[in-house]
Amino acid sequence: MVLLFLKQPATPKLPITNLPPVVEVDREEASVDDIMNAIQSSTKLAPSRLKLFLASSKTVLVPNSPLRVYDMHDGTRVFVKDIGPQIHRRTLLLTAYSGPVFFHILFYYCQSFIYGTTFQHTASQVLAFTLISLHFAKRIFETVFVHVFYRITVSFYSLYLYLFHYWVLSGVFMAYYIYYPSCTSVPSAQRLIDPTVSTASSKAAISSGACSSSISLLSSSMETEETSLYFLSAVWIFAELSNFETHLILANLRIRYPRPSFASADSTSFSAPQSRVLGSSSAVRFASSMASYSSSTSGLVARRIPKGYGFDLVSCPNYFFELLAWTVIALITRSLASLLFLIASGLQMWRKAARKHEMYKKEFGSQYPKHRKVLIPYVK
Repeated sequence: MVLLFLKQPATPKLPITNLPPVVEVDREEASVDDIMNAIQSSTKLAPSRLKLFLASSKTVLVPNSPLRVYDMHDGTRVFVKDIGPQIHRRTLLLTAYSGPVFFHILFYYCQSFIYGTTFQHTASQVLAFTLISLHFAKRIFETVFVHVFYRITVSFYSLYLYLFHYWVLSGVFMAYYIYYPSCTSVPSAQRLIDPTVSTASSKAAISSGACSSSISLLSSSMETEETSLYFLSAVWIFAELSNFETHLILANLRIRYPRPSFASADSTSFSAPQSRVLGSSSAVRFASSMASYSSSTSGLVARRIPKGYGFDLVSCPNYFFELLAWTVIALITRSLASLLFLIASGLQMWRKAARKHEMYKKEFGSQYPKHRKVLIPYVK
């Protein structure tokens, strides 16, 4: 048993009332969660709001990790910080990704309600709707079945940023302008399937007032050539499948092990050698990550240096391939809204990739490959 002294930082942003000054735990059998539960019983704060770290080394105590892995003894001081209201990361992402799906369906199908007229979508608009819908359907699938998060919760206030980025920018803003009536090539969607369709209906549609191209962002000179749509679709499929593959690799590296029973040798958690065996192929990596995630939504996460598809060139190939997919969407739509979202997403992914690149170098030191770039292969 060890006696730990609990203290708050000198100037806490969110002071904790009724914080117990000491807590006694079994260092060999207990976990960080046992300390959090003891704090919760006195402060009534949810464990997800608590951040614990050693006063001497500033080492963060990871939830669900055993205390024996930390340098603790009688009299060790542990700082306790209230990080504010939290939201489950999976709930956050599912909420964010559902918005664009809803808004793109709304703007695509409810023409009369949104634009005050009915019209036939161009080939670019049909293809953009299909690819964007598939992209977010893939993201929802990955959130539920693939991703294993190192941090289970994030600040609740992150929800507002995610809603703005996905619901407003990629949802309402992009959908309104992408599917705005553009009659410069009305039958192009049909010609993509049947080249014998006449182009005379476009002039008839404009003259009859069935739709208007007065503020369309797709002019006759800007409408993407149909032959290019096939090539761009192929690039998009490559980017999305590559992005999915990198997510499988990351999921295998972050298998969330169920919390072991430290009092018993019959632990159900995977050992490190077992996790390496499970990672022999993409399909098995996917199955193992699903099994471990479903068995426990909270547990100890093992992390290793990512290697393989894309990771030998950059630290975050998942961001690179996603950026490539959104570049294809921008080229297909030739829309200012798509371009602005591409820029906003690119800046955000660059910031996250740079931060993760530095984290990798700090965490793994000299073992981390020095030739790896941050986001763009061979460039930066």
